[in-house]
Amino acid sequence: MKRFETIFILLSTLLLFASSCKDRKTYADYLKDETKAIELFILKNNFSVLEKFPGNGVFNQGDFYKDPESGVYYNIVDYGDTTKNLKIAEKVYARFSGVYFMVDDSVKFSNLTSTMPFEIEFYGPVNSNSKNYYNIPGLAVPLTRVGHNGIVKLIVPFNMGSATDRQQYQPTYYDYVEYRFENQIW
Repeated sequence: MKRFETIFILLSTLLLFASSCKDRKTYADYLKDETKAIELFILKNNFSVLEKFPGNGVFNQGDFYKDPESGVYYNIVDYGDTTKNLKIAEKVYARFSGVYFMVDDSVKFSNLTSTMPFEIEFYGPVNSNSKNYYNIPGLAVPLTRVGHNGIVKLIVPFNMGSATDRQQYQPTYYDYVEYRFENQIW
């Protein structure tokens, strides 16, 4: 009888453990949820996704180019001064505002009035190998196309967002990002 009780307790514990594991989301589940949330966000805001970068470089207000390497969507509002290219290890300062749109009650954020802009050290185009060099890789994606004082809008998947975005599986919409390059005369 003692053996039966031990086996029963062991099987009950295993069954309980197995059922609790089933309720946990996998990374694939989070990616599916994010894809649905981004698609819904694009639909609700009447955005259109461009498969190719505009040949003339002009974006309509609701057009977003989806970068195939990073999965980041961006709209270039103003190219800024593109006469000088960024150099490796050059600092770029970003001011931005945006919203976390996947949560039940969207959370807005901004550093527009902060005394310290967000700092990006440029390491070249963002790809799967270089994204680990950036604190928020998604913010660096348009840097190869814009210049000093360039302004963009971004939809950033969580794997290209901040450490917090990655931990919380939270995509982000930046409705305003302005870049200022360190080597430019202010």
